[in-house]
Amino acid sequence: MDTNQTKIVAGGLYVHGVVVSSSAKSFQRKDGSGLVVKVQHEIATSPGVVLIEQYMDPKESKEVKLEGDKVVAFPEMRQFSSVTLKVTRYRFHQDRLVITAAEKMDPPESAMG
Repeated sequence: MDTNQTKIVAGGLYVHGVVVSSSAKSFQRKDGSGLVVKVQHEIATSPGVVLIEQYMDPKESKEVKLEGDKVVAFPEMRQFSSVTLKVTRYRFHQDRLVITAAEKMDPPESAMG
């Protein structure tokens, strides 16, 4: 059991879980104006899995690197790390919560060792 506590402000939607995967794929924009990278993280929660999606423009973001149309670098979350998010925007897709905007909550100082 995780004994780390995060200070949570009253109100809002919070998600706490463990990062199980991070992936990225590129695709052509519908209007043909270039490539976009979709970064997706899966967070295991009780009782299921939550997805976090980000769409990034490789021309504007230094965190995303492409070789041709293959994604070689993207912002990843450390696998099997515990994470708490304050969700600011979300949707449901096929009965699964998909977070499209969130703020990562910092662990308390004492938990950092």
